[in-house]
Amino acid sequence: MEGAINPDANVPAFVKQFNAPFPVGLVDNMAALNYMELSPVIRSFVPFMLFIDRKGMIRAEYTGSDEFFANQQEQRIKEEALKLLAEPGASATSKSPAKKSK
Repeated sequence: MEGAINPDANVPAFVKQFNAPFPVGLVDNMAALNYMELSPVIRSFVPFMLFIDRKGMIRAEYTGSDEFFANQQEQRIKEEALKLLAEPGASATSKSPAKKSK
């Protein structure tokens, strides 16, 4: 998930403009902070980026102040994504979503 704080976001227009090949949604700021386990009283910098594996587990989490975004971020994003894509997916018998972990 990459986040932008925009309460008036137009998700269909975003998907059309950027031809997003991934699911895109909208949630309010507090729900996003809770999901990412970020404190609402500590300043976090955008973008927010999560890498979620095929089982629905958060495997990596970054905010705009992390070193991850400093240099070669495109390469770092690609490496994180390829690492997760190389792993097996969730079993067909799984009935409940996986719990969040870091």
